[in-house]
Formats: sequence, C-alpha cells, structure tokens
Amino acid sequence: MMHNTMTGVRIKTWQGGSGSVQGVLFSNIQVSEVQLPIVIDQFYCDKSTCKNQSSAVALSGITYEKIKGTYTVKPVHFACSDSLPCIDVTLSNIELQPIQERYHMYNPFCWQTFGELSTPTVPQIDCLQIGKPSSNRIQSDYDSC
Repeated sequence: MMHNTMTGVRIKTWQGGSGSVQGVLFSNIQVSEVQLPIVIDQFYCDKSTCKNQSSAVALSGITYEKIKGTYTVKPVHFACSDSLPCIDVTLSNIELQPIQERYHMYNPFCWQTFGELSTPTVPQIDCLQIGKPSSNRIQSDYDSC
C-alpha cells in the first residue's frame, strides 16, 4: 500500500548509465492519492540540469500487474531512451482512477516504450507501442535475401 506519495512503483536510471535492468515484477500494489503510480525514467537527474546523454541502462522484461487505486497527476509515465528503448513492458490488471475528476489530470505518457497490454487497463494506456522496436531485431547473415 502506498498513500500520498510522489511516485508509486518506479525504475529510474541515470542518463549515460550502462548495464541492464531485466525481469522485474511489480504486483499486487494498492495506491492512494499517488501523483505518479507507475514510472520508468531513463533520464533521471538529481540536479537542476544534467548533460543530455544518448547512452542508457537497458530495460527489458518489466511487468506491472494488479496495480489499483487513485492518482493525483498522471497514471503512467514511461520515459525511455531514443537510443535504447524499453522493451517487453507488460501491463496487466491496471486500474487507476483520478482522485477527483474536476482537477486537470494528465493522460498516460509513453516515450520509446514497447511491450503489451495483456488485459484492458483503466485508464486506457494506448501510448504503449505493441511489439518490439524494429531497431532491436537480431541481425545476422541469414536476415538478408
């Protein structure tokens, strides 16, 4: 249970970082009045300004399931790298409602995030790109005709 926090479940990595995060499962989480319940941030910076870098920590196999409750700003924020998009992100049984409809709420945000919706989500998270980015295809001599 997370109540009145800035973020709920979050993966954050430094710009210019290296290595990988893979095979992570966030499951059975109740949020209440959380600003951003589900977050991936490959552009994390703890200063007022950080140098923009193209390298990133690779993220794959991230699953979010049975995450329910209320949010105050935006239900989902996926900010992934242009050079190393997030892949195999799966959302299942996500039910996030705005705390009050009258306040301005933001739609789910996805940048360079690929994966699947294994069940319908609330709200609809239609920004997730289904499948894998074409640049992540395995290249081999057998690929060409």
